[in-house]
Amino acid sequence: AWPSLEQARIDQLKLIEKGVDAYVQRYYQADKDDVWYRVRIGNFSDKIKAQEIQKQIESITGAKSWLDIIPMEKY
Repeated sequence: AWPSLEQARIDQLKLIEKGVDAYVQRYYQADKDDVWYRVRIGNFSDKIKAQEIQKQIESITGAKSWLDIIPMEKY
């Protein structure tokens, strides 16, 4: 996550050049009245696959990353 859209876009484009479908998400921190820009990667139905991609992302960017686990609704 970056405080500037420009820096987030640089990371996004770096990932896209390596074949990763990355996008930027605007995030508003109400408690700090502050906006940050997150570079995000897809949805994964398999946690192991997500962790493999996470390692690739960290190798490309040289930065630590995290996984957001979002429970899937049953249909």
